[in-house]
Amino acid sequence: MQRYHLLFPALVFAGCVGSIGDVADGPVNDGTDPGDPRLDARAWRLTPEQYNAEVQQMFPGAPAVNLPLGASEFGLTNISETARIDLGNVTQFTEAARAIGTWAAEQGASAARCDDFGTSACVDTFLGWFPSAAFRRPVTTEEVAGLRSLYDDLETQYDATWAFSALVRAVLLSPHFLYRYEVGPDGEGVVTLQQHEIATLLGFAVTGAGPDEAILADAADGRLADADVREAHVRRLWSESSDIWQRFFWEWLKMSTFRSQANETGLDEVVTNDLEDEYRAFVHEVVVEGRGSLSALLTTNHTWGTAAVADYYGATHPGGGVAEIELDPEQRGGLLTLGAWLVAHGKDGRANVVRRGMAVYRDAMCNGISPLDIDLEEALKELVGADATVKEIADARSADKTCGACHRTSDPVGIAFETYGGNGRWQETYADGNPVEAEAVIDGVTYSSAVEVSAALAEDESFRRCLVKRFGHFVMGAEFGDTVSVRAPREAYDAFEESGGSFEELLVAIVRDPAFVERRK
Repeated sequence: MQRYHLLFPALVFAGCVGSIGDVADGPVNDGTDPGDPRLDARAWRLTPEQYNAEVQQMFPGAPAVNLPLGASEFGLTNISETARIDLGNVTQFTEAARAIGTWAAEQGASAARCDDFGTSACVDTFLGWFPSAAFRRPVTTEEVAGLRSLYDDLETQYDATWAFSALVRAVLLSPHFLYRYEVGPDGEGVVTLQQHEIATLLGFAVTGAGPDEAILADAADGRLADADVREAHVRRLWSESSDIWQRFFWEWLKMSTFRSQANETGLDEVVTNDLEDEYRAFVHEVVVEGRGSLSALLTTNHTWGTAAVADYYGATHPGGGVAEIELDPEQRGGLLTLGAWLVAHGKDGRANVVRRGMAVYRDAMCNGISPLDIDLEEALKELVGADATVKEIADARSADKTCGACHRTSDPVGIAFETYGGNGRWQETYADGNPVEAEAVIDGVTYSSAVEVSAALAEDESFRRCLVKRFGHFVMGAEFGDTVSVRAPREAYDAFEESGGSFEELLVAIVRDPAFVERRK
């Protein structure tokens, strides 16, 4: 299925790196070229979300702990190169392990999964499952013996409860728990990862947590190098993949500013919390439950939320907690018209043209921006008068030789979203009484609303290519390669296109590819 540049002309301006709608042709690597996306052997630290997810799998009900994020790339935080434990943050990890160890010891037999907490038999039972679950692989007899020796020494000095807590801490502070290893067998060149390494990679890629028993069973049988087996696990676990998609769209679309901007624009805490929950429910229902496409994500004009969410949108709530809410199709359609995205890219003031336009142009379409060395406020004073409307300012900025380098591509998108205030609510006039002018002309096509622009973005090739590139980066924890010139991401893009923009087929294509399980040494 061929997608076209529906929104924007293929133009490159001074001050902007790349352009909206510009997709160049180029050579495709055959998998052996240096540009192939196979990554180097590596170890990468669990993210805070992954850490807590792993703890919950082992100790349901354990307290969530706060841990530091690594530096992000393009807003993505699941990055192998940037997450480390060092002298600057090690205390946070030791305190997290202490909190969980103390909690587990307080639970006693239920946490240890034994009937006789404090006995030698209970310790043996605990060591029979806990280290292997934490390390996401079979443990050696030497590793078990070392942990047992640690417990025995501490039990003699203190008591069984203290020793048990310390045992939990020791495992949670082990690099075998804190890091994901993708090293492969001994050798040089390109190697296929070992079975437990593939199992860990697969579990986190699909659910955001380590491998379940079915994946580990296939690892034990040596089956995970088979792409068909990996695909079967993706489809089996699809209903548990919400965390992956919720986090990906939140990070790719740079929505981490949501809470700070909600506070600035005066949204109360209840509405703020409910809008974040609405976003997560929307992604879950459209992408996971509905096995939806990109078009569905960007055009669906109903949502799922509380009565407070319905009131926020001026809609009717059927009652009974979180429920499906029908939205005005002239006002809302898809994720980019939900409160969470609008507020994250909104500010308390007259206009949000630049913020929202650039959020699409720069972040959602993989275009770089080289800031111009000018005084923007002074430049605008020269372009327009003090009484100019928002639309007149945007038009003048786009027409200017210097400012227009970037703004003539991004501002029309931002104009279309001006029917939403900084707080994301629908508006037809500004606070000063001037009417909102949201009609936008993009590449010669007139769009009357953000709903129309959002639907067009779902079909835009640059937008779709950027999504595939960033999602590959997110899943693999490193740049996976360009969707035009590198084989694996290009094949993932082709699968995405041929399936009509299916997110499930996109994930399946990435997991099936040899580059998913091969590393350079």
